[in-house]
Amino acid sequence: MGLGHEDYARLLTLRNGLRRFLRWSEQQAEAAGLTPNQHQLLLAIHGHDDPRGPTIGEIADYLLLRHHSTVELIDRADTAGLVTRQRDPDDHRVVRLSLTDHGAERLETLSALHLEELERLSLQLPAAWNGLSPIQPNHGLPDARPNSTAADPRLARVYDYSPDPAATPVLVDRLWPRGLSKADAPFEIWLKEVAPSTELRRWYGHVPDRYPAFADRYRKELHEEAARQALERLHTMAGERQLVLLTATKDIDHSAAAVLRDELAEIRSK
Repeated sequence: MGLGHEDYARLLTLRNGLRRFLRWSEQQAEAAGLTPNQHQLLLAIHGHDDPRGPTIGEIADYLLLRHHSTVELIDRADTAGLVTRQRDPDDHRVVRLSLTDHGAERLETLSALHLEELERLSLQLPAAWNGLSPIQPNHGLPDARPNSTAADPRLARVYDYSPDPAATPVLVDRLWPRGLSKADAPFEIWLKEVAPSTELRRWYGHVPDRYPAFADRYRKELHEEAARQALERLHTMAGERQLVLLTATKDIDHSAAAVLRDELAEIRSK
């Protein structure tokens, strides 16, 4: 027997509800002074079963991140006074993580809000996960996380893009597209932190001959703190489903979005 309309409607309602909850969760984390990834990190540490704390590898598995991305995330959280590292008392080669008092306070506040919201929504998420295959550690094999089967990011001009239910469109321009109302925007996520700086954008001026130099300078900017966090978020999203990088630039092949696409594809290939 084939699926009926009600079956598809139920799946749509579930997926839409989960996406809205995740977006709400990200907004709560940002209001608390944390990035969404930092919130996930704190939760992964505090929710770990071992009282000694999780290892970096275990955190990478929880967050579906590559090892080097996990280390960078932990470094920033350590600098912010949210987490601490300590050597395992039985194996000094192993580093374990725990929350500082500051980190624990931030997490407790956010967790109380999330539990209230889940109760309001009457979601039974653990029951919904029954039967799903657990994430298996790779034991030193080349890391394909988040999802090696996901396609590389695509580019699209924001004015021409038609929403695709199987994709996540993200505006990656620093400026809002001229003439586009927010009600008509074909995207929900605007990640302007990953865009080139105003100075670099003005210097480039979309002059094709400057594109190679522009691309080199932009890649260097992507290693700076705010841009790196945004790039990490895009990398995570690209592993979950098809990512579409949106830009208002007419010459899309010589745009910042094109550089960003190539950078993400290179990260995923490592």
